Amino acid sequence: MKNIIIFTNSSAIEKHWKNALDGYSTTTIEEFENLIKHLRLTDEKTIVMLDEQSVSDIEEVLENLAIFTHIDLLLFHNFPDVDHAVKLIGKNIKGYENSFIHKVNLLQMVESVENGKNWFFLDLTQYIINSFIKENDKEKNKEPDFVKELTNKEHVILSYLAQGLSNKEIAYKEQLALSTVKGHIRNIFQKADVSDRVSLILLLG
Repeated sequence: MKNIIIFTNSSAIEKHWKNALDGYSTTTIEEFENLIKHLRLTDEKTIVMLDEQSVSDIEEVLENLAIFTHIDLLLFHNFPDVDHAVKLIGKNIKGYENSFIHKVNLLQMVESVENGKNWFFLDLTQYIINSFIKENDKEKNKEPDFVKELTNKEHVILSYLAQGLSNKEIAYKEQLALSTVKGHIRNIFQKADVSDRVSLILLLG
């Protein structure tokens, strides 16, 4: 279990995050200079949950944090915007979400990042998927090697994933149990050597 640093000057956000992460070791820091000093004192794997509205220039902040290779950075905003978020996802962030994401989902987000996955709010994930679908259509790239290893049913499931359908939507379209769909997706991830949907779509691109 990684250490978690909560960076925010909002008491409401701090309370919400701490309630969701009961059982984790958390440290709250309100000043960016103090965050930098803290990160320089340790090389232990750390998750930094950063409230974007607590800083004046997020791009400058991300540049300053880029030197710390031992952190996984999660960004949060009260009103996450796709166009703004797209400009930031190439700057080594592992997740982007609404500051008041449901506590169950926040816990899942942290656990996913601990397991090496990315986590982005739904509209951003859909944007990434659609962008790579459009780019694929333009460039008609050769299929990656793992696609040849898929079964017929996995090919069908993969096409639905590429369209951005949820597990429930795939189950409905294919008249399959949700657990069966999840099993097919696990197999696809294993054959593609990825751990989440975004990484899979990037690979297809």
